[in-house]
Amino acid sequence: MLETIKTTLFIAINRALLKPIFGPPFSYALQRSWFEIMAKACFVPKQAQITNVLMGTIDAEKISPEQLPQNSQDIILYLHGGAYCICSPRTHRSLTAHLAIECQSDVYVPDYRLAPEHPFPAGIHDCLEAYQWLLQQGFQGQQITLAGDSAGAGLVMATIQKIMQLNLPKPKGLVLISPWVDQTLGVNKTTPDGIDPLLRWSNLEAGAANYLQGHDALDPLASAIFADLTDFPPMLIQVGSEEILLADARALYQRANEFNVDATLTEYKHAWHVFQLQAGMLKMADRAIDEIKQFIFSIR
Repeated sequence: MLETIKTTLFIAINRALLKPIFGPPFSYALQRSWFEIMAKACFVPKQAQITNVLMGTIDAEKISPEQLPQNSQDIILYLHGGAYCICSPRTHRSLTAHLAIECQSDVYVPDYRLAPEHPFPAGIHDCLEAYQWLLQQGFQGQQITLAGDSAGAGLVMATIQKIMQLNLPKPKGLVLISPWVDQTLGVNKTTPDGIDPLLRWSNLEAGAANYLQGHDALDPLASAIFADLTDFPPMLIQVGSEEILLADARALYQRANEFNVDATLTEYKHAWHVFQLQAGMLKMADRAIDEIKQFIFSIR
């Protein structure tokens, strides 16, 4: 009963305080400020330690559990979402902190450059630089899980493509939360955005236009559902049933199967876009974090 009440409350908060601001007609400066403010309402566990680091030339946060196990060797490179135009490592601390504690791993979150000031492919270059920096610090590819949500999951898919093209050591696995992997918006535009407590089509259209700025949306680095996924690492895809990017998640899972990638798709009933941000406050979000932990541990 309590879980149902909390779920209803979070959906109402998203619809009332986030969805109307997230996208046109509001400026990205206002959206960025508003989401920074609203993120303070999420639960960041006190056991998480937050340190500012420089990953090459990229500012980043390192989120660490209070005590790392002596034999801990795994790390997570997490790429935050925000339609390529808003949000930051700070807005996603509730999610990344819970990942650090549950997975008993350091989580690195690069503050990659945002559109429209820095359009495609600037964000990809920053995320690739952050990955290369980890390799330069002595981490092996098989110690690194590459994770992200929404547009950040799109950057995960772009970054792993660049890793494969450059013949760099590939990460052990990919975690894709509510992935936005079709900037043509073709696979799911028939879904009415009224079902989604957070996203609007006008928001995604503006995000794609400001990120791509004329670049071809069919480019696999922009829309991973068109990518060659040969020899990609194992994938965990999580998505909510009540979001307009559900079709993106299903299309990516189908694409992975076509290339014989070890992929898992979990659809959470009654869940919204990146509900994992409510970890520590909602059992459903806690279960999703636990699934990510089990996935990472299973490919050690």
